[in-house]
Amino acid sequence: MTAEPWDRFEGAAFRDELTRYKMERHPFKAHPFFSALERGEVPKPVVRAWVKQFYPWLATVPLAMAERFSNCSIDVANDPYRRLILDQLLEEAGDPHGKAPGHPELWLRFCEGLGVPRSEVLAEPQLPSTMVAIDDFLYTNRTNPFYVSAAGSSEPPNVELCARLLPAFRKHYGVAEDHLEYYRLHVTADVEHSEWIGKIVASFANGNEVRHRMWEQMLRGFSIHALLVDGVVAATGWAPGKTK
Repeated sequence: MTAEPWDRFEGAAFRDELTRYKMERHPFKAHPFFSALERGEVPKPVVRAWVKQFYPWLATVPLAMAERFSNCSIDVANDPYRRLILDQLLEEAGDPHGKAPGHPELWLRFCEGLGVPRSEVLAEPQLPSTMVAIDDFLYTNRTNPFYVSAAGSSEPPNVELCARLLPAFRKHYGVAEDHLEYYRLHVTADVEHSEWIGKIVASFANGNEVRHRMWEQMLRGFSIHALLVDGVVAATGWAPGKTK
């Protein structure tokens, strides 16, 4: 019987195996919703329903990063990791001096490009699935050591997803270029974030129990992102292969 990944690998080798598994099986790669979206097969009303539910989760990301930051102790050995987490937090939330908008703001602009006014996005009630995804995301970042919660991050597969969806939104959904900054940014920004996450995981993946927790956190992250999409699919009654 083949040993589990957390038994077979450690350090950078475990990080690489974790990343490989994410790239192959994360919902961003494997969920049929995103494949259909890339081909322009998801009806616009369903796309609009999805972007309205994704916004509150995205707006929670800076809070989750703050929870992760608070779990990175003042031990001087953690200084590099605190800086990495803080840098990501500020990028997600937006420059405090107003020099760069946060990612939630860029998503609102993207929604407007799809014909969904920001007032409508902000007023949209959250589906139960969205609430659960948000609660679990915050909970896992609040209760886990920063290096465990980091292992569940979705940055590596998100780079690929954004690269796939950027031309799809131009071609199939008619989103103007000035509303696509969220996707253009993540094609490059999450490359750097992925490297940071990789450094954290590789540095702390030196014990079987920790590596097992990291792996489970990755799978929990899969569930969160699948839930965000599955809730919209169920609420709209759309299914892959269905164009109306």
